[in-house]
Amino acid sequence: MADTLKGIVVILLLVFAFVFYPAYRQSVQVEDNIRDSATAVVKEFVDKVRSKGYADPIDYDIFLRSLDATQGVFDVQIEYYKKNIEPIYTNPNDYTTFQDSFQVRYDGYFTKQFLDVLYPATPAAVDHYSRRFNMHVGDLFHVRIVSQGETLAYKLRSVFFQGASVPINITYGGMIRSEAP
Repeated sequence: MADTLKGIVVILLLVFAFVFYPAYRQSVQVEDNIRDSATAVVKEFVDKVRSKGYADPIDYDIFLRSLDATQGVFDVQIEYYKKNIEPIYTNPNDYTTFQDSFQVRYDGYFTKQFLDVLYPATPAAVDHYSRRFNMHVGDLFHVRIVSQGETLAYKLRSVFFQGASVPINITYGGMIRSEAP
């Protein structure tokens, strides 16, 4: 009886070692490849926008197609902060009360406002100037993507380790370096 039980335990360990563990490692590698590819796509799009000083529908469509090619399902969130420099006055109605200093304020524009400019209600040509989201030097532009689906690695991790898995979450951005002509 003990030998039979020992044989069953050995068979179960061999099945785990030769079937489940390699499948888990392969799925983790696929998830890492998706993360690396998505990171490269986000960096390429953000760097292109930061160097050009504007975003247009062509670049955004290329970004979405490249993101789809990673085989992941992502929620894309865009943040743009416009830099405003305001002089400081003790009495805003009297320009002679200027305090020799300025205040920097950032106005935030998010995914909806960004997409409303790229895809307006009134149709225009894809390369039309009105469909550009123009930015200025010193403004901030960020893109965040969060995975929405569950990968095989996520499912296997939850089965084997009984723990919650962290979704793929990539944030990249920075200051606009150039302005659109």
